Order: sequence, then C-alpha cells, then structure tokens
Amino acid sequence: MNVEGLGVVACDVVRAELERVVGDRDVPMRFLEYSLHSTPADMRGRIVEALAALRSDGAERAALGYGLCSNGVVGVESDGPLVMPRCHDCIAMLLGSPRQYFEMFRRHPGTYFLTEGWVRNYGDPLSSVERKYVPRMGEKKALRGMSLELANYKAFCFVDNGVGDRASVKARTLENCRVFKKEYMEVAASLDYFRALIDGPHGRDDFVELPTGDKIVNDLFYNII
Repeated sequence: MNVEGLGVVACDVVRAELERVVGDRDVPMRFLEYSLHSTPADMRGRIVEALAALRSDGAERAALGYGLCSNGVVGVESDGPLVMPRCHDCIAMLLGSPRQYFEMFRRHPGTYFLTEGWVRNYGDPLSSVERKYVPRMGEKKALRGMSLELANYKAFCFVDNGVGDRASVKARTLENCRVFKKEYMEVAASLDYFRALIDGPHGRDDFVELPTGDKIVNDLFYNII
C-alpha cells in the first residue's frame, strides 16, 4: 500500500514495532506516553491533539496505534480517514492479531504478557512495585499488595516479536516470575498486524476504518472474534 499522506498516532508501548514496520519511509509518527492508560479520560484529548498535529505535518489520513484501551479512544473524531485495530488493547496487536490473542486466552488463561514496550515504559509489575509503591509503603507491603493484584495470574509470558533488547526483556520477565512465584512462558509473535495497519489490507474483522467526521464508539469493537 502507498503510505503517501499517512500519519501515525500511537502509544509508546508499540513504538518499536511501528518504527520497525515503517522503516525509512517518510511517515510522520507521534507517540503518546503509556501513563495515559492510567487516566483514560485524558487519552481522547491527547489523541485528538496529536491527530491535529499530524494534519499540520501534511498527513491526509491516519493510522491509530491503539485499541479500545479502557474506552480511552471513544469519542475521538476523525478529521480525515482513519484506520485502527479492532481490538480491546494492545496485547492483540503485539501477539500478531486478535485471533492470536483469543487463542492464547483460550489455551493459557491467567497470563500476564510482557514485551519490549511494556518493560521500557516500566509497565511490568515489578517496576510498579519498585517505582511507585516501595517509596510510599516500603518493600514488604508493596510486594504483598502487588502479589494480591496478581493473584489470578498463573504465568508471565515474554512476547518475542523480534524487536528491542530481547535478552533484557526475557530476563525481566523471568525476574517477575521469580519475585511473584509465577510460571514462565515465551511465545514467538509476528509484526504482521502492525504491517497490515500501515500497509493494508484492512480486513473488516481486524480493523476499524472511519471516514472523515465519524467518531470512535465502543460498539465498533463488539463484533470481534
């Protein structure tokens, strides 16, 4: 697909994957901080601002590197043609497709997935303990509290899609397993979903396509697999 006129707005968690797929092509990209997932009410406004900035950069259409993300994208109005993954969160993107996500969920319920982007943004449980909770309540209480949050998880899974410092991400996943006494899993994933987002084709089951002026509503994400 010709990427002329395309711009990308995405979460920083999927930066490495999108940068790999786009390569050296002239596609303006704007990445928003992962912490917006903690305040989804703020996410919509930031995405709208980033889309407007893309238009100022000359983009005529946009690819959005977000899923439904706790309804953080609901209400975003496209000021040009827009395409985005038809999934609830970025795990489906990172695993390679919504189908892959649901198959993993069916076969391995209770799995906490970690990727380069999650670890780089301190999105793994151990980082949350170290950076957020230990300074407030001490190590013992922080670890106990996080262990309770993770009570329904059985395993941590390193999603290896070939990007970033994979050895470091694997080591961090193993460390989370050790600290929280979970099983270790590893799955090989592809960048095909990201490639399709940028280059097409945009199959109806996997992507949402909005014409200019339409708004994102959560009904668009209910008829997935």
